[in-house]
Amino acid sequence: MPRDFKTILCPTDFSEASYDALAYGLRFARNSDGTIIVTHVIHVPAGDLLGEEVYTLNFQEAQQHVMERLQEVQAEQLKGYPKVEMLALIGDPAEEVISLAHTRKVDLIICATHGRSGLSHLVMGSVAEKIIRHAPCPVLVIRAGVE
Repeated sequence: MPRDFKTILCPTDFSEASYDALAYGLRFARNSDGTIIVTHVIHVPAGDLLGEEVYTLNFQEAQQHVMERLQEVQAEQLKGYPKVEMLALIGDPAEEVISLAHTRKVDLIICATHGRSGLSHLVMGSVAEKIIRHAPCPVLVIRAGVE
């Protein structure tokens, strides 16, 4: 039996592809009177050699900048939908999205993929692929350039 998607998580990297995915999130949320959680994860590679104290001010500035961008996304992409939460997180994007999905008991994750292949995919991996493998809920992946 299909379930209602009351809490929908839409990670964004501020690309057009992620905005396409967010449009799907908005449709699902409107259909179920659900909440959309929009998040951007400021990527910090694991095993960084410098201590956290070096980055504290820069992280605070980066989070502030991301929150400003997220407010723009809310105004431009979500067209006044009232049940929206914006989050700026720091860490590995896939890990943070998966963790957020667990802690917030998310019903659906909708994310974009840029469709990289070959060496680019091998070196960078795919955030969407990691999310699909470890998410505690269904994941809808929107490929860049597909409507």
